[in-house]
Amino acid sequence: MLYLIFHFLLILSATYAIPQGNRHSSDDTPTAISLPQQQQQQQQQQQQQQQQQQQQQQQQQQRQQQQLPSNFRPAKQISSDKSTQLGHQQHIQQQQRQQQQLPSNFRPAKQISSDKSTQLVSEKVSSAAHAAMMARMETLRRLQHESTQLNHPITDTSQSNPSGIGATGQLPPVDKSVDLDGDGALSLAEVQYAAFVHHGLSSNVIESLFNEVDKNGDGYLTSIEFNDIRPLVLAKAESAAQRYLQTVDKDHNGLLSLKEAQEYILKEYGIGNRDVERVWRLVVPNLNTEMDATLFSKLRRRIRAMSIRLARLIMKNADKNEDGHIDKREAQKIAFEQEGISAGDVNEMVMSVDDNNDGELNAPEFADFERIIRSRAIETSRKALKVVDRDGSGTVTMDEAKRIAFDHYGFDEKILGPFFAQADENEDGQLDPVEFAGFRSVIRSKAVKNALDIMQEIDSDGDGYINNSEAVAMARRQDDMDPKETFNLFVIADQDKSGKLDKVELADFLRLVRLSAIKFATDHFKEFDMNKDKTVTIDELEELIELKYKIDRVITRQFFKKVDVDNSGDLAPGELVDFRHEIRRFVTERNSQRPYNPNKSNDQDGTHGESTEEVRKQQFISLPSSSNKN
Repeated sequence: MLYLIFHFLLILSATYAIPQGNRHSSDDTPTAISLPQQQQQQQQQQQQQQQQQQQQQQQQQQRQQQQLPSNFRPAKQISSDKSTQLGHQQHIQQQQRQQQQLPSNFRPAKQISSDKSTQLVSEKVSSAAHAAMMARMETLRRLQHESTQLNHPITDTSQSNPSGIGATGQLPPVDKSVDLDGDGALSLAEVQYAAFVHHGLSSNVIESLFNEVDKNGDGYLTSIEFNDIRPLVLAKAESAAQRYLQTVDKDHNGLLSLKEAQEYILKEYGIGNRDVERVWRLVVPNLNTEMDATLFSKLRRRIRAMSIRLARLIMKNADKNEDGHIDKREAQKIAFEQEGISAGDVNEMVMSVDDNNDGELNAPEFADFERIIRSRAIETSRKALKVVDRDGSGTVTMDEAKRIAFDHYGFDEKILGPFFAQADENEDGQLDPVEFAGFRSVIRSKAVKNALDIMQEIDSDGDGYINNSEAVAMARRQDDMDPKETFNLFVIADQDKSGKLDKVELADFLRLVRLSAIKFATDHFKEFDMNKDKTVTIDELEELIELKYKIDRVITRQFFKKVDVDNSGDLAPGELVDFRHEIRRFVTERNSQRPYNPNKSNDQDGTHGESTEEVRKQQFISLPSSSNKN
């Protein structure tokens, strides 16, 4: 056996011997060779040195191109002639035959002569870089196997995105309606917004649930993790519905009837009974079926969606900067226009519904803001109802509603009829506090629209606002109101203290002026009741109007009939104010067709030399100023 090994080493030394001039690799191991062979190599060295250097350069370029490990060295060629190549091939074949008889773990040492000493070393099978790559592949294979068992996506951590969500295709995509930024993962903010929109759940509640299902703590949810949070969110929504059910379940049977739902939704959202019935059918086809907490939660979700759509409609007109949100200033204008709520109260309301604390209101937040306004409106209606409810029934009849709307805004039954019917949800001919709140809201909206029309008539400088001078001129022309009293009313109506009135503030100013004029007419009513029967009839007015203003009695009767909104044949104080406005408007238009007479007032056709007090005492059409009430 030793004999075979000795001859094998001799063959290797003859095959792999390298000239001394080419000794450069520190990775090769030297071995002993015979003296004749060294002399032969020295002779060949001079002839092959240049060729060897070129080969080294080529080999170096090949290693760089193939990106082989830096410590890798290819086998050295001894001779370029054909006989040497054939001998090399024969040697390899012989070596393979001998290796078949050797142990499988046996590796012969390479032989390189660096000096005349011999050193044996073993060559590694793989480079360090190759080993590292193999280890990485093994790790990925192991993780892939675990991913298959856990149904969890695996990503290359060296190229992972911030969300930690990979694109392996193993997971279904996340819900696009929740993934607002389209990055394929659901952030906490996205999940909070979705839960707030659909169920009205607060951000704090959702954050706790989010952290519970976010197993890797990366701040994002995969589709599987989102499926884990869904039932938790629904459970919270059902729990909230259960609490509401205890409040709105009037018969305390633990279930919600359609009638109970209609009462609750009208009060909470201002959505009418017919719309509630339509939404009810989407949850429970049978109107007689009562809902438990689970079904009630589904109903609340649909109603909330409807309220958000309505909120977006309001936002289109109120969002002046068109940024898709309502800031505090815009919210103040909305609340004041709808219910006359002050700016300070509005700021508190905004803070209470600003779920994401960004200082602005998105559509779901604005829907909650509108709910607060409605709650305030109902509270105000309860107080107002005590004043207008003359029969003590706890409700407002059509006659009572007409009187309050006419006194405040001058609306007659023709205008009020449809508004009353619209507010009377249960169609019982009366308005409870919730219905009365809706009625007042519609009336106020109509008043603002009328104020906008009046603004176009009295806005002399055309700036879209009414200043104090313009307001004084209007009040003087219509009601002989003293400028000082007009200014006081102007300050009250100027909610934002800008010194000018917008359309909403003008509507309030007109209401205050009208109430002041009605009070004055009431205080001086007996002065116009010529026969002292506590009524003012057409007979008592037409002769006076004909003598003073030369207005035909037929025209006077037309005006009388127009302002007699209750068709009683006599005029109440509010009707007297409207009658005066009609006469004055007629005289002004008639006089404008004639050359201007400086001796006559623009508003009156009487003698300029007479004192205002004398004229007021003599004629109804020139009622004394409210500032001179005695």
